[in-house]
Amino acid sequence: MRAAIFIDGGYFLNFFKKYDAVPKYEDLADYFLKPLRKTVQLDLLRCYFYYCAPWMSTDPTDTEKRRMEEHDLFMEEIEKLERWSVRLGKLQRRWDGHKEFFEQKRVDVLLSVDMVRHSAAGHIQHAIVVAGDSDFIPAVEATKESGATVTLWHADENTVHKDLLSLADCVNQMNIKKIPREKIKASKKAEKQREMLKKRQTESVAPVPQVQAVPQRSVPKKSNSPRPYNQRKRRG
Repeated sequence: MRAAIFIDGGYFLNFFKKYDAVPKYEDLADYFLKPLRKTVQLDLLRCYFYYCAPWMSTDPTDTEKRRMEEHDLFMEEIEKLERWSVRLGKLQRRWDGHKEFFEQKRVDVLLSVDMVRHSAAGHIQHAIVVAGDSDFIPAVEATKESGATVTLWHADENTVHKDLLSLADCVNQMNIKKIPREKIKASKKAEKQREMLKKRQTESVAPVPQVQAVPQRSVPKKSNSPRPYNQRKRRG
């Protein structure tokens, strides 16, 4: 029997961000498959990672360019993993009054279509979904109707819709202590803040006034050699 894993990347990474950690992607598939493999022999078809590239303006700033370069490297690393595939949506900028925010588009559609397509075609008998949004409910229903079972992995309870919980065949909660991860040593933001603080401290220290050295008078060195004969004191 085969399974496929469908990961809502934004939802998944927010879970790790809360604990200041990053996933060990090479070990994630085994982690998500482990509960099912206790009862059935299961092979992995593919692990799909759904994500969005960072938003860039028409005239991108240096920060936006650097962010995009980091994203491209991140995607390349995931694509190199065996049986992993990246599916990218689009990040859209929106406004709530004067407040700017960004919204992922197409991610839920891509994930839903892939899950229903693979289950309906008989490519998989188990769908493992890492998500919490209620937008995935129709896809879960269609996947179950095709004869596949659906296992839901979610983050904290307040991040997953109750209807999605009740609809899944199996439900597991991600445990930060058990899921493959690495601790973030120091974020770039923290490093930048430390550099700025160090610079401010340096600038706030008053410079030490330089004292001009006073030239010293040269004093003839006392000689230990005997005085000339004509300068010696004559004894009476």
